[in-house]
Amino acid sequence: MTHNADGSESFDHASPTEPFLPHQSTEPPRQARGVSRIVLVGLAILLVGSLLLLSLGLLKNTLFPSTTASAIGAGAWHTDGSQIYDAQNRPVRIAGVNWSGFETETLVVHGLATRNYKDMLDQIKAQHYNTLRLPYTNHLFDVNNAPTGIDYTKNQELRGLRGLQLLDKIVEYASQIGLHIILDRHRPGATQQEPLWYTTQYPESRWITDWQMLAQHYKDNSMVIGADLHNEPRAPACWGCGDPKLDWQQAAQRAGNAILAVNPNWLIFVEGVECYPDPNADKQVPGNCSWWGSNLKGVATHPVQLQVAHRLVYSVHDYPVSIYPQLWFKDPSFPHNLSAIWDSYWGYIQKQGIAPVWVGEFGTRLQNAQDKQWLTSLVSYLGRGVNGINWTFWSWNPDSVDTGGLLQDDWTYINQEKQNYLQPILYPFDQASLNQTPPAPTPHPKATHPAPSPVSGQHIELYYQSGNGSGPIVNQIQPQLKLVNTGAAPLDLSTVTIRYWYTPDSAQAQQTWCDYATPGCEHINQHIVLLSPPRASADSYLELSFTPGTGNLQPGDNTGEIKFRFNKTDWSNYNESNDYSFNAHSTSYQLAPYITVYIQGHLVWGSEPA
Repeated sequence: MTHNADGSESFDHASPTEPFLPHQSTEPPRQARGVSRIVLVGLAILLVGSLLLLSLGLLKNTLFPSTTASAIGAGAWHTDGSQIYDAQNRPVRIAGVNWSGFETETLVVHGLATRNYKDMLDQIKAQHYNTLRLPYTNHLFDVNNAPTGIDYTKNQELRGLRGLQLLDKIVEYASQIGLHIILDRHRPGATQQEPLWYTTQYPESRWITDWQMLAQHYKDNSMVIGADLHNEPRAPACWGCGDPKLDWQQAAQRAGNAILAVNPNWLIFVEGVECYPDPNADKQVPGNCSWWGSNLKGVATHPVQLQVAHRLVYSVHDYPVSIYPQLWFKDPSFPHNLSAIWDSYWGYIQKQGIAPVWVGEFGTRLQNAQDKQWLTSLVSYLGRGVNGINWTFWSWNPDSVDTGGLLQDDWTYINQEKQNYLQPILYPFDQASLNQTPPAPTPHPKATHPAPSPVSGQHIELYYQSGNGSGPIVNQIQPQLKLVNTGAAPLDLSTVTIRYWYTPDSAQAQQTWCDYATPGCEHINQHIVLLSPPRASADSYLELSFTPGTGNLQPGDNTGEIKFRFNKTDWSNYNESNDYSFNAHSTSYQLAPYITVYIQGHLVWGSEPA
């Protein structure tokens, strides 16, 4: 989708094995002096040569850094079933951000007129993203082009560079600080999106040879993990139709195999099409079409087949109603219908263990309730932890006209509201356990949690903040909640139950308290349920419900604050870091996709742990 507006060593050379005799002449004969000169010249040549080799080694290690064998994510990545693994066969998850600009007429990432590029990358890393998607245009590699939008007083290292040289600088420093990189061929030319992977000016042959050049160029840098072949194919692109000029599935195979012939360690990311099976299908008929590049229904019968196994990842993009009013946004069951929509277009690939899925773009300005509901639902659908669906948020740039960015418009400060939505699904490798045992890869899908189902006329949102701050070691757990009626009809609170999922960590008895509730603590019931068998990050939940006398919650109203807590009778500690519903970053009220809400026993908000 088009989102932009447009240590030195000392050497001991005198190490005699015989003592110096003071009565001997110290003046060597002429021949000996000549030999000494030859030896000294030789040593000088060796020293210069050693320094040169050392410099070359340092240069290579800068551009092509190696990661330590113990670091999660180290080395080349591969796939098995729906999981991505590192070189040590440990599961990894892409959780990153897009930084756009190389695909535009500026021919460099945006924001460098305001800030230093290393500062920007350091800030991305500090927010705990592990991957950077870098869109580019083939025009970047044309001769006689020049970048714009760089303040060289802030980016002196970039002065005089262009094209691949500039890309190298971003890749070099991102790799150095531990960010993995996915290169995304976003456009053939720099001015507009193209539905097909080629144009008259940039034919398929150029598309493939540029990819092979990049695969060879970054072959020794394992931090560059792969190629997103072409951004958002759409009609007239088809999937599996057999026309070599239009069949994106076949083109992806040709390009993927050509890349792997040069660099067999790269992952090949293949996006979908817009409509299937007919690329010109009626978009007003449900099930025909999705977002550009996001219809992967054809994989069920026409999967991409690469000549190197365990290298394929399918990719999609997803956006809210503020970008385009897709049919599913008009469904009265929205947002509870979204999981089934995603399942039908691409989620089945992940859930059936066919291949990993990567949501390469999703983003929003969060300026309306529907956008917030969409993002809450998508974050919940992607899931937490290493087995969740891979993703990169669009975008880092605030100049993305329709979505804005993770940076505010000043290009300096983080949009904390967006960051808070993404916080539960981040997966920073430097905080992942280095002691995790490599699992035996399996093609079978992971367990999935139930999706919310609609209750006629009722739509709600739940907001949460942690009364314990960021925790995580506490002797009592203190969730604080607000329930909002976003539907069009009054909500009888006596039909509502809320579940907070957690692990008590020990077997002591527990007790619950209501500290404050706007409806009155006399209207709040609480009890703790132990799960058998336990679930992921939860072997218990506290259930909160309302008495029949609580009354109705009118459309647009909220319950006000409900502050409750629970503790062990011996006041021993909980470790909230392994609690499903806990979010250390919710120190102010945020939407709570991991605390579930039910109306008459039907799940209507959030997702249960698997």
